[in-house]
Amino acid sequence: MYPILFHLGPLTIHTYGVMLALGVALGAWALAVLARRAGLNQDRVLSLALWTLLAGLAGARLAYLVLEPGPLGPQLKQFFMIWQGGLVFYGGLALAVPVGLWLARRYGLPLLTLLDISAPAMALGQAFGRLGCFFSGDSYGRPWDGPWAVVFSDPHAIAPQGVPLHPTQLYITGALLLIFAFLWWLWPRRRFGGQLILLYGLLHGVARLIIEPLRGDWRGEPLWGWLTPTGLFAALMAAACLAVYLALRRRGGQPPAAGPGRAARRRGATSRSA
Repeated sequence: MYPILFHLGPLTIHTYGVMLALGVALGAWALAVLARRAGLNQDRVLSLALWTLLAGLAGARLAYLVLEPGPLGPQLKQFFMIWQGGLVFYGGLALAVPVGLWLARRYGLPLLTLLDISAPAMALGQAFGRLGCFFSGDSYGRPWDGPWAVVFSDPHAIAPQGVPLHPTQLYITGALLLIFAFLWWLWPRRRFGGQLILLYGLLHGVARLIIEPLRGDWRGEPLWGWLTPTGLFAALMAAACLAVYLALRRRGGQPPAAGPGRAARRRGATSRSA
């Protein structure tokens, strides 16, 4: 595809970096909108999101370098070159979650509401990140001569050149956009706190499990058949989210927390009807 978008003097603008930045911007927009609707302090939410994002990028990059075959030393020199591609989602999740939980406690933000408004934002941001993978040739699929196979010819692409491949990057991009649309629609209709984040974890894990056997890039030594470490993480995340979701739904769940803005709107509606 187009790993390099253009050159600006000595500066090389990578398409992956542009799409990653676009995903961050759109994810921040979605988060700000939902934070306002939930009555949360937008400045604190966006500050938390920034630090959590940085932790997630660091974890995702480190996991990629650990799983990538070859000596680790030379690869660590490329740690900050995320614009060239090479991020492992579950590595980012492992570092972003504890940082986000600590900041939520420090800022005094309601955890379940914060997680629920983060779910659509993460799905939207990830979708554009995966689109960046497509342009850079990262996370490529297995050889396939089907009707919508893609062939990479750019010498800067990570994917094998001249070989028809499954467009796995587009598969996961489409899945993430559908997840985003569904969660965005569900937000005002949610029944209990944590519902959106649990559905995000479940749907994302299932999508990864479906697409994982079609990928041709290296994601660690297979544990069993096609099941790689990232595939196992997806399965565990989906199973855990499903179990917690069913348990909360069976018990009636905890009603969504009403932030100050939401509570004020409710009081206004009550006074007008009185």
